[in-house]
Amino acid sequence: MDLLTIDTSIVPSVRLIGHIDYIKPWKHFNRTINEYILYIVKSGELYIKEGSIEYHLNKGDILLLEPNIEHSGYKEATCHYYYIHFKHPKISAVNTNSYKEIAQTLMDKRKASLHSEYLSELSDTDPDFYLPKNYHYEDENELMSLLVSADSDFYHKYEGYKKIASLKLLEILIKISRDYTSTKIENAQPQFSKAFVKCRNIQHYLNSNYQNKITSADIEQNFESNYDYLNRVFQQMTGYSIINYLNIIRINRAKDLLDATPLKISEVGYLVGIDDPYYFSKLFKKISGITPSKYIKLKSEPTI
Repeated sequence: MDLLTIDTSIVPSVRLIGHIDYIKPWKHFNRTINEYILYIVKSGELYIKEGSIEYHLNKGDILLLEPNIEHSGYKEATCHYYYIHFKHPKISAVNTNSYKEIAQTLMDKRKASLHSEYLSELSDTDPDFYLPKNYHYEDENELMSLLVSADSDFYHKYEGYKKIASLKLLEILIKISRDYTSTKIENAQPQFSKAFVKCRNIQHYLNSNYQNKITSADIEQNFESNYDYLNRVFQQMTGYSIINYLNIIRINRAKDLLDATPLKISEVGYLVGIDDPYYFSKLFKKISGITPSKYIKLKSEPTI
């Protein structure tokens, strides 16, 4: 499979978006163009050749044609497909990495996303994503809903319609990359994939329930596994034990409340799941380096 990388910190520039539904057999015309074209097939078949390589696309298949390479149809067929013409300065071919190295890189990026703190201003991972040139996306309805929305907005021509289309294209490309990443990891390292999903679900549970008392028995019951095993896997994947991660969530939420409300320190502790004011202050200092009262004082001091 040909593989590309895309810098997702740069939003692609969409020039044209649309869809065509050929109910009679049709063959794509010959063309060379100085921009990328993304094809996503909704139904039917599309036979298209880029340079000397022939592609046979079916429902749910994706093909990214590259600039300045001649492409044309090589066989007639009925087809309903979406197309997006766009430019992007940082898409390049992957030529040197073995698929084993690529799989390891993908696993490292997945682990980095689990390590990240979503309240941080820093990005969750580096912006370079692997993007398969030709790929089958199983849940094509997910992409179709984005395409239908982007297509409709583009031709209604409200203010910012090209920017909206460009942002939705970026979302589509990231979703394709994610799906490829999941498939690649599942094929190369199924145990890693299972561990990632388990840890992600634990993170979601902790973020949704941090304000409540959470015990090891609660974790075991919700995830139907031994707590020590779950804790070991979680620490390997995220760098934190489950309780440390939970405490970081609680202290970050406490900072939000101290920043935005006039609540007392003890009230804030209670709202983030820590009933004991002394323990809350001790934990706050351990994680933040300062006590809650010092944090409030520093926030209230005028900046120069």
